[in-house]
Amino acid sequence: MRKFMKYEIKGSYKFVLGIIAVLLVASTIIQYNIYREINIGSPSGGDVVFRSLTVLVSILVIFGAFLAAFLHIVSLFRKELYENRGYLTFTLPLTGNKILGAKILVGAIWYAAIALSIVLYNFFLGSILHGSGWIGVVKRVISYIGPSTVLSVITSSIIESVQSIFLALVLIYLSIALSKVSIKNKRIGGLWFVIFLVLSGFLSFLTSRISAAFPYYLSLENFKILHYYDIVPYGTIFGNITQMSNIFGYINIVGSLAQIAFIVLGFLATSYLIENKIDL
Repeated sequence: MRKFMKYEIKGSYKFVLGIIAVLLVASTIIQYNIYREINIGSPSGGDVVFRSLTVLVSILVIFGAFLAAFLHIVSLFRKELYENRGYLTFTLPLTGNKILGAKILVGAIWYAAIALSIVLYNFFLGSILHGSGWIGVVKRVISYIGPSTVLSVITSSIIESVQSIFLALVLIYLSIALSKVSIKNKRIGGLWFVIFLVLSGFLSFLTSRISAAFPYYLSLENFKILHYYDIVPYGTIFGNITQMSNIFGYINIVGSLAQIAFIVLGFLATSYLIENKIDL
């Protein structure tokens, strides 16, 4: 499995590095425009248009780069089922679990690499452009909120992001596998994206209802289990909508366990389809 992962990484790292480079350039343009706005003041009419246009283009480039990264990660699995390389892959001495596990781990690694590089680069560039003022703002925010609260918010965000990435990858690969299954000698084919949208929408709704039915949260600051109304005593204008997802610094216990269960079940279902139901 490790060798297979190395093969996958070698085959896609250049594309991912290109995506990261594009994102860094777009981030630099946005950060530089913010710097000019803060330090130079209101620009002239023509400069306003130019700055606005460059920022808009940079935002669109960032969106396009993330979309390209998503499609590339999807293609890492889709090629195995829709192109000739699948004949080689599925003759390797690897089970469906190992093939699928390697694909998911590589996809998660690339997602993490892209996200981490963007966050660290923007923090580093911001500290250079804005000097000690940038660091001072961060320190004041941390001191105002509290280091333990900041750490719990970051931890909960990471946990939720990891779960979301793994669930999305599993559902994408399950949808692609289902598109290759023959039903009465007919294949669904290119409708895998529709299957993915239906599955992800249904599971998101189911997770939200489960979370709302069991509104008990684990505080990552003191590791206490609290009811939703212990965290938000008077509720919010959104009513039960807030209960349907994790709150910053808190993890909905049953909702998170349900997501983990969906990931495991989706993984097992996809592995079963790969080994038993797909005719290359």
